[in-house]
Amino acid sequence: MFKFLTFILGVLLSYSLSAGEWSGGGKITKILTKPSRNGIYFQHEKMINDGCASSSYYFLDAEQNLFKETYSLLLSAYASGKSINLLISGCQINHNYPLIVEVSGS
Repeated sequence: MFKFLTFILGVLLSYSLSAGEWSGGGKITKILTKPSRNGIYFQHEKMINDGCASSSYYFLDAEQNLFKETYSLLLSAYASGKSINLLISGCQINHNYPLIVEVSGS
């Protein structure tokens, strides 16, 4: 039983340690729509790769919860030139771009 609990604790800790990385405040510099990939690509002044092979864009998956609200916030920031902070966690399946999972004003 102790080994099982230790294993579960290890899994939970490793998950929380790999919960993503904040980009730091910066402006959205480019938007690229790709309907065939079911999402939108963004370039940000502060690009990080979070372990993904591709790092020229961040990807916002259309299947993500609150996609429309997040996309709207990113478009507003782009249009107004406002600085935002992006939480990047995980990689896009098949194309391996870093995934945007949260957006925050900076």
